Amino acid sequence: MKASDIMTMGATTVRPDTTIEHAARVMLEHRISGLPVVNAQGKLLGIVTERDLLRREEIGTERHRPRWLEIWLSTGQLAQEYAHEHGRKVEHVMSREVASVGPDTPVSEIVDLMEERGIKRLPVVSDGKVIGIVSRPNLLLALSRHTGEIPSSVVSDLAIRKSIMDEIESKAWTPGATIDIVVRDGIVNLNGTVTDENVREAVRVAAENTPGTVRVVDNLRVVTLSAGYT
Repeated sequence: MKASDIMTMGATTVRPDTTIEHAARVMLEHRISGLPVVNAQGKLLGIVTERDLLRREEIGTERHRPRWLEIWLSTGQLAQEYAHEHGRKVEHVMSREVASVGPDTPVSEIVDLMEERGIKRLPVVSDGKVIGIVSRPNLLLALSRHTGEIPSSVVSDLAIRKSIMDEIESKAWTPGATIDIVVRDGIVNLNGTVTDENVREAVRVAAENTPGTVRVVDNLRVVTLSAGYT
């Protein structure tokens, strides 16, 4: 089993010049704990997470050290902390050394990487661009089904999921959508967000028309994109 078998297709992203307030609002709207940061071409530059927004001047959580302690810290470290706590844009707080995986990365390697880095989500990158996200819930679902030997029913479910994802990814109307597809015994659960009610309908039709689909449960939410993120 590999990343493309379990990942959430697409990813809500932000640009380096997106405001901190906007990034926080996006996380709340999409119910996610982190956002990949990309440039205009979609290339991954870093990631901003809830943890990066904990120390903020606006809510009074910036660090307050005794003056005597600060003399033991380098000016560079103090300046970096100040920019992190007072900066108004994502580029001031994002983590630049971001771990990522490819669509063919085995699930076992993904678990090792998450455990080693202590992170909850990994961007899935192909040709330098973010194509999806693998989070701990994605892994837990996959691992709960994996009991040494994968039953034939699960293999069929994975094939249905792949067919739906391949169909959706090939269409021009998918940008901006963040879709997670879970298939169990032929029942397709559509989770995530889309940018338009028509996109929601199109995704549902694609799932319904996929061979092997027994029933489609539509849990998609429509979230209109605002300027400043994709």
